[in-house]
Amino acid sequence: MALRVPTLGTLAGVALVVAMAGGAYVLVRDADVLALRLRTRVLAPTKHSPSTPREAVEHFQCNRCHAVPGLDPVSARLSENCVTCHQAISAGRMDPWYKQAEVERWKRHITHLVRTPDLGSLSQRVKREWLVSWLQAPHVVRPLYGATMPRMKVGPKDAELLADFFAVTEAESAEPTQGDASAGRALYAEHACASCHYRGDFPLASLRYGAPEFHSDSSRRRAPDLGHVRDRMSLAQLRNWLTDPHRILPDTEMPTFSFTPRQVEDLAAFLREPLPKVAAAPVPRYQPRRLEREVHYPEVAQKLSRHLCFHCHSDMQRPGDQGPGNTGGFGYDGASLDMATRTGIVRGIKRDGQFRGLPDRLEDGTPRLVAALLARQGELDGHFQPGVLGMPLGLPPIPEEEIDLIYTWIEQGAPE
Repeated sequence: MALRVPTLGTLAGVALVVAMAGGAYVLVRDADVLALRLRTRVLAPTKHSPSTPREAVEHFQCNRCHAVPGLDPVSARLSENCVTCHQAISAGRMDPWYKQAEVERWKRHITHLVRTPDLGSLSQRVKREWLVSWLQAPHVVRPLYGATMPRMKVGPKDAELLADFFAVTEAESAEPTQGDASAGRALYAEHACASCHYRGDFPLASLRYGAPEFHSDSSRRRAPDLGHVRDRMSLAQLRNWLTDPHRILPDTEMPTFSFTPRQVEDLAAFLREPLPKVAAAPVPRYQPRRLEREVHYPEVAQKLSRHLCFHCHSDMQRPGDQGPGNTGGFGYDGASLDMATRTGIVRGIKRDGQFRGLPDRLEDGTPRLVAALLARQGELDGHFQPGVLGMPLGLPPIPEEEIDLIYTWIEQGAPE
């Protein structure tokens, strides 16, 4: 018999959601999973195209994930954004009214967005041309970090304004490298740089939500793929970084090596060598399959909760940030999508003034929700599907067997 679970509602003033415990479905207080959002402001994007650098940063809500110089974090109360909230949980620094057992449970599940790049010294680490291009079509820079820059609704003018705000003006000079690439390759091996860094050789297609690689040593997780160095950094920036990375980024985990000026030139020559041309990875063609069993909402809810869909898509009638996928954010207008309840999922998103409920489909018949999950697979290496925004936004793709489960549930009529 299918387990019947009420949609998100209230019981004696306490909101209820589906959760998983010891292999069985139970009901837990909304405070267990969503209360962190109660104290944040509603963060809907402005309704006009930004015309100044500050308007651009506010419109695209860089402070949802980053500490932004001169801009308050998203929380009006605890100076928190997504990252600092996760840091507070990891350190056990939560309000006293949170039960310690709850905080310990959250702590075990926090993998992503525990730290984001410092934007204060961005102008010393990236070239303007690269930043402007990357903001419009972000690809993975740190393969093992998991979370990536979200694919925001950034156009060329917007990207220029964002670069202006962070004073990123560095351009590539015509000056050639003076070092010996072969000597630089030997230094790279001698100092075990590959113990933390990849150099254009990580198989992005292998990454999925929950992959064990995301639990590797922190310095390896946050190390950028050096295959992007030539495009990302000018020769002058690379020299300065190799000479004294802590002067540029005090909390970096990159060691400061006692390289001589000649060794810096040799390493720079090696790191800026063009890599062998590799054929572009094909856009994933995985086709979801329909399971031969009946799928009910509690099982789907557990998967969606695992991937934190409700962090961006919830329709709780309460004060606070109801998520960029609902009220709007990252430059997008709100879609009024509530994924915290079966009712909200079936109701679907709001387009052109009306809700497009399940099964909202693309022209080829793919359910739109499933298409978004599939599209995320290609976005990791810069393949974008027109008209489809990959989900989870800014996080690794979910496993294909879980996409099969959600697809089956939709095709069966979304049974309770």
